[in-house]
Amino acid sequence: MKKNSSAFLFVLLLLSAGSVKSQSLDAGKTLYQNGDYERAIRAFEQIDTLEAYLFLGKSYFSLGRYHKAKTYLEQTIADAVDDGIASEAAYTKALVLFQLNDLAAALDLLHEMRIENKSSVFYQRSIMFYDQIISFLSINQIKTVFNQSKYKEVLADVIAGAFGRVSFSQANVLLTTLKSSLADTASIDLFQLEAALADSANYRARFPLNKHAFAPNGMAYQIGVALPSFEIESENYEIPQHLYFGIQMAVEEFNVDNFSKKAFINFSQTNSLYKKPEDVLNELVWKNDVDVVIGPLFSDVTKSFSKLAEEYEVPIIPPLANSDELNISSNYVFQTNPTFEVQGIKMAQYAVNTLGLDTLAVLAEMNSLGEASALAFRREAEQLGAYVQHFFLEDLAGTGYDIVEYTEQLSKTDTLMPAPGLKAVYAPFTGAAATTLVENLLTALEATQSDYILLGSEEWADVDLENVRLPETNIYYTQSFDVQYGETEVEEFASRFRLRFQAEPNQFAYIGYDVARLVLEVLEQVENPDYLKNGLRRLGNFRGLTGNFGFNGEHVNQKIRIKSIIRERADGDSEE
Repeated sequence: MKKNSSAFLFVLLLLSAGSVKSQSLDAGKTLYQNGDYERAIRAFEQIDTLEAYLFLGKSYFSLGRYHKAKTYLEQTIADAVDDGIASEAAYTKALVLFQLNDLAAALDLLHEMRIENKSSVFYQRSIMFYDQIISFLSINQIKTVFNQSKYKEVLADVIAGAFGRVSFSQANVLLTTLKSSLADTASIDLFQLEAALADSANYRARFPLNKHAFAPNGMAYQIGVALPSFEIESENYEIPQHLYFGIQMAVEEFNVDNFSKKAFINFSQTNSLYKKPEDVLNELVWKNDVDVVIGPLFSDVTKSFSKLAEEYEVPIIPPLANSDELNISSNYVFQTNPTFEVQGIKMAQYAVNTLGLDTLAVLAEMNSLGEASALAFRREAEQLGAYVQHFFLEDLAGTGYDIVEYTEQLSKTDTLMPAPGLKAVYAPFTGAAATTLVENLLTALEATQSDYILLGSEEWADVDLENVRLPETNIYYTQSFDVQYGETEVEEFASRFRLRFQAEPNQFAYIGYDVARLVLEVLEQVENPDYLKNGLRRLGNFRGLTGNFGFNGEHVNQKIRIKSIIRERADGDSEE
């Protein structure tokens, strides 16, 4: 009798354990359906069943942690007896492989599902996803898939999918390459492809050239963010913090606005004692498979990034860097903060084309950041037909910033050294000495009663003209980031920011928001991250909260705001 009681109790315990396990699985599924993936993972990790492993893979996939998802899904597929679980795991694995850019493996897996699982509820989904990937591939991705896929049917579909997105000549080469790769050309129907390439006119008629790639539903973009971190007591603490908050705001808004696409932030600290700059980018690429990196802040780290960016073919966008050297060595570094050279070029264009100035002078400090502006200004002004009457690029620090020696030659009252026809002076002063140099220049011009138009760098924004006796002098200066406080969009952003972070946004929050929005807008246009670099280069005009952005075929933002201080009239500005 005791034996029977023990057996009955054992059966009850088994049934009870199964019931608890079922309840835990259901609780985990509820969390998953509600989008609470972190808590769902904790629930599923307590359950040792194939269905729990399947949902662990699905949960990690939903969080963008693809390598972890792949591990659980492969284990589910290997041990599955139930075709339903196996099919769902295989389909989810195909989604994971796509996000990991393992496109040949994704297509091969979907092709197998189309052949083997026609009764599965995931059969139609696999067909749709397969077709979406085929139409999504860039020419480089087509080449990769062609070299890696193990199915001739996939190769033929990839080549067919390229028609209309490549030229007639390229299409012919692709078809010839496909034929040469097949042991028996009769093994696959190539009639439609050959008929399309009967002649170029027929090809163009059947396939109007359309290079746009449409992203599959569920496309996820991986946005790397590489910024330093400072102690809260540091005066620099809020710079990266607010940059990150701005980036986060842009990504969150993108995800709300897009049902079929999502973006994930992958953050890495650039000033860690335990990582070199190259380690940071290596980790973002290998661990997170990022499509683009926003950051870093400092020029030395950006230089380290730029070398690897070329190797990985991942665009790097330092939000604040304006060094003229950064974009020279890499096609993948895009500077949203215009360089000093660009500032000089744009100021020259504004001076000659907009203000109609034809005779100019330049005064700048040697070995300062303004030197690049001065040189670029002279070169551009002369190319536009203006005459640079005086060009002073001198060691001003060596003279204690006494510039009388140069301003005497610009005098309108000293008949010994006249400056006939001179219309404007460009003085791109930068650094700690900028204020002193600006004041010395204004004082010298006051003394000679000169009324030249003054052209300057961003430091001229801080000029106090209340006590300056130059009633006829107008001042124009460049400004890269210029938040238009009071405008509706700016105030709306500030309100959302305060609600989200319980803090008042500083200038860096607006910059981070603009840079992230710029990246996401270009990704929306090109859809395939493989085209992101070219999409950024082609960007003509993006209107942000801190100004306009446009690379116009370059790697440096070509949009500069020209601010003006017009004496006796209201301030104004113009966009170059």
